[in-house]
Amino acid sequence: MKDPKVTELVKQFNKDVAAINKTWAALHKHDVYINAAVKGTTSYTEPKYVEVTEITQRVKYLKENPDA
Repeated sequence: MKDPKVTELVKQFNKDVAAINKTWAALHKHDVYINAAVKGTTSYTEPKYVEVTEITQRVKYLKENPDA
């Protein structure tokens, strides 16, 4: 039988991931790039976590194609 508490946590986790992906996509439209990785060991004794190592926005000061 499924644990109702775990079921609710799974639903919340999926909502959180969807919200992060939505924000990440919006940042990408503004030339913001994020480097992230899932960290942690492969054992069940320690939890996994997401680590953001860099958030960078690309800014152009000159057009790459001067004829455009």
